[in-house]
Amino acid sequence: PGDGGDRALAVDVKEVRRGRLNAPLTLVGTTQPRELVSVRARVEGHLESLTVDVGDRVTEGQELGRLDTSLLDAAVSEAESGAAGARAEVASAEAAVVQARSALEQARLALQQAEVEQERYARLAERGIASRQEAEQRVTTARTARQAVEAAAQQVRAQESLAAAAGARVQAQGALVAGARQRRDFALLRSPLNGLVMARLFNPGDLVQVGGEVLRVGDFSGVEVAISVSELELSRVEPGAKVPVRLDAFPDRVFTGTVARISPQADPVSRLVPVEVMLDNTEGRIGSGLLARVELDEGGEERLLVLESALRVDKPRGPPGTAGPPRGTDGGAPPPGGEGRVFVVREGQGGAAQVQAREVRVGARADGQVEILSGLEEGDRVVVRAEKPLQPGMRVRPSALSDPAGQEPGRGGRTQGDAGSGGAGAGGGTGGAGMSVDGGTSEGPRP
Repeated sequence: PGDGGDRALAVDVKEVRRGRLNAPLTLVGTTQPRELVSVRARVEGHLESLTVDVGDRVTEGQELGRLDTSLLDAAVSEAESGAAGARAEVASAEAAVVQARSALEQARLALQQAEVEQERYARLAERGIASRQEAEQRVTTARTARQAVEAAAQQVRAQESLAAAAGARVQAQGALVAGARQRRDFALLRSPLNGLVMARLFNPGDLVQVGGEVLRVGDFSGVEVAISVSELELSRVEPGAKVPVRLDAFPDRVFTGTVARISPQADPVSRLVPVEVMLDNTEGRIGSGLLARVELDEGGEERLLVLESALRVDKPRGPPGTAGPPRGTDGGAPPPGGEGRVFVVREGQGGAAQVQAREVRVGARADGQVEILSGLEEGDRVVVRAEKPLQPGMRVRPSALSDPAGQEPGRGGRTQGDAGSGGAGAGGGTGGAGMSVDGGTSEGPRP
């Protein structure tokens, strides 16, 4: 009362500071070996022995355990016996082939003799020395000898077929012997890689079925961290990028990881994309199941930032009970690269604060903040919220939510309001009881 209505307008004032437009992208994952293999039984049997336990280091091809082989040894003996019988059949068939070929040769000789006799008696019959009946008998003998040759040839072919079949049986029995021996070899459990034994699921004496997992071996020469990235942040992840990784198990050390794989398919429900980050583990200190924090993006380079609401303090506010421009509009905020206007707080005559209009060129926007390309300097104090539109030269009074005058620049682009101020501010302004301004606009309803 008594000031003639010339009261200073309460406004929220923030300093122009340098900071990162985007928050750092840090995701939490779990370590696991670069390769995890299950050592499974390929034959059924009782587990006879195990030579390793959880935590033991193993090498590729090392014998880890053995199954009982008594039944497998019997199968090998049976297959070898069958192979010996097949070889005996081959020998007998080959002997029969030799006999059949000898009989064929004898039949051919008899045929030659019969044909000679047939020709000789035919000439003698023509000369009258031999009777025609004797000549005809020699013809019949030759015909019979010719049929004997054909029968002997067929016998040779039949014996050769039997010998070939016996040879095939020998090969089949040989394959059975090899298979039985290989199944017996399957009773030996061997390590498929160099690594550490991570789990033992059977004890000696247990019956192991075919496919039963006996041991679990992991390759810890490298460690993989599996994380899930939102599809909205996927553009900030690059394959092959080097990223810092922190493990709670080693709080004083920062590891360097490499983005190894980005899944081409996101989860259809959560819209998260699986990403694998590889860590070198030549020292072998990193184990499985450790909590890992992967910093995929530090937020980009530092820029000169102000709250986006600073570009709208000269615009009409929305309906009563709301803050900022009318719903459904952007309040006239300029696009990236465009021109805008902010109000800078300056000390006026008599120590009263006044606002001065300043033309600025804006850049990218994110999280309620906007990049200032030109028109402002670090440390300038700009109005980010006012009860009514501002005009150049208007007297203003910083509210309790404002940054203190003379605060050291560069203390960060996100400030906490005066949570302890619950009473009225100077000149009738209300305090921000318990309210904090965390990097966003302060255009919410006044407390």
